[in-house]
Amino acid sequence: MFESLSFTKRYVLALTIIAFLSLLAFFNLSKLLSIQSNDAKLVNMSGNQKIITREIAFFAIYYKIDKLKVKIKEMEENHKTLTSLELSDELKNVYYGEKIYLDKKVREYLFHAKRFYENRDGRSQNYVLKNSESLLLDLEKAVVVYLKEAQENTRKLQRVETFILISTLITLLFEALFIFMPANRKINKRTNDLIMEKEFSNAVIESSTNAIITLDSNFKIRTFNKEAQNIFKYTKDEMLNKSEFEKIVPNIYEILNSKNIKNVQEVEAVNKNLERFPIRISFGTSGENKDIAIVANIQDISKEKLNDKILEQQSKFAALGEMIAIIAHQWRQPLAQLSFNCMYIRKKTKDEEILKEAVVNEEIIQFMSETITNFQDFYKKTENTVFNPIISIEQALKIVDSILRLNEVTLIKEIDSQIKIYGNSNSLAHIVLSIIQNSIDIIKLNKIENPILQITLKDTKEHIILCIKDNAGGIKIEPISDIFKPFNTKKEKSSTGIGLYMSKMIIKNQFKGCIEAKNVENGAEFTIFLPH
Repeated sequence: MFESLSFTKRYVLALTIIAFLSLLAFFNLSKLLSIQSNDAKLVNMSGNQKIITREIAFFAIYYKIDKLKVKIKEMEENHKTLTSLELSDELKNVYYGEKIYLDKKVREYLFHAKRFYENRDGRSQNYVLKNSESLLLDLEKAVVVYLKEAQENTRKLQRVETFILISTLITLLFEALFIFMPANRKINKRTNDLIMEKEFSNAVIESSTNAIITLDSNFKIRTFNKEAQNIFKYTKDEMLNKSEFEKIVPNIYEILNSKNIKNVQEVEAVNKNLERFPIRISFGTSGENKDIAIVANIQDISKEKLNDKILEQQSKFAALGEMIAIIAHQWRQPLAQLSFNCMYIRKKTKDEEILKEAVVNEEIIQFMSETITNFQDFYKKTENTVFNPIISIEQALKIVDSILRLNEVTLIKEIDSQIKIYGNSNSLAHIVLSIIQNSIDIIKLNKIENPILQITLKDTKEHIILCIKDNAGGIKIEPISDIFKPFNTKKEKSSTGIGLYMSKMIIKNQFKGCIEAKNVENGAEFTIFLPH
């Protein structure tokens, strides 16, 4: 009876301690989630100040007054909230220290933004535009501090959580030693559980959507999961127990020796096919496993970067369209007035030379008006319709007509098509323009004598075939199909390298067609197949 009671008391005591530690862990976790939520709000709010700063500058440039007012108010409220909270010494140095004094800079920025909004003050507008970039850098410093403090808060609570975990494990150890030792089957079950945990850990690593690579103290690869094989094109047998990490991440030693090793970094990697691509990489340790020195968590961000470039291009394209619309609006009235003046002169004079000059001036005015219309139509957003590709070709040629004549390019058109297709005529015009501009760029770069640009359009049973050919020396990329890959530009001038890639995607997704490139004679030929 005594032994039974003693066992029961010890069992109840052990369970009580474990229950207490579990409740403590629960409250600690709740506190951790609460702190992380608050920290996340602060980080998001401070990061949003950067976005609002750019928007205020943008709206000030384009006189979008209503939107400017909203953003000024939003930035002011955010700043009041951030500065009203209890600040750490480091944040006080950022907001009120003599070196940065972010509070003063934000208030001055808002003061000039308000004055521009209220009075259209040019000096305030200049101040906003001039100081937006420097303010962004200072706001970034605040964001970094908020992130740093959020991480420190998390680490503090994680240490408490670790202490609770250790205490729980100690309690379990005593429970196993003094209560369950006689039950040998329990010990065996615990051993089996540990084995299953190890297998589960391996399963998690293999199923991860990121590449997980572990290195030992000699920098040899110990783990190379399935996603790592997919990203870098190497098999496990080719990488395990070999010092090959520098081959796939060339700047690894510089990264490990840098002060930012604890932060997530974006660097360039190389796969087995020697193709370079961007990755996001972070490093950690394996904890108790002494055989593992470094754990690298890698994410392929090629698509992410490509999407950013595409969005950037689309934004620039939209801005260009808006600018052309503004120019057209400003020029229509003066051109109409000039045209009226020429008509008035022709009515009031009988001097043949003056009449002749008035007619010439009217033709120039008409040409300028038609040019404005052509650019407006080209950059105007249109819906999908049934159209003949001839429309898109002529639309693109109107845009580059003067450039072709300036560079003395002989244009040969062999257009014979009666079949119509469904899609966006402006999208096809943009593709034609992109290819023509590429040819012109290469003609100018290589200083081609007697440059020729030939455009042919013909119908077949299944496709409408559009060919654009030049004599600019051909495509130098090997294999030629790589010219349609993103970021593969060979131009010496600034270029995103996604023009032909986007053209290929538009042809594929919008028109269900395809595009091919090859070298012919002394130039390159692009062939677009558009299904009926």
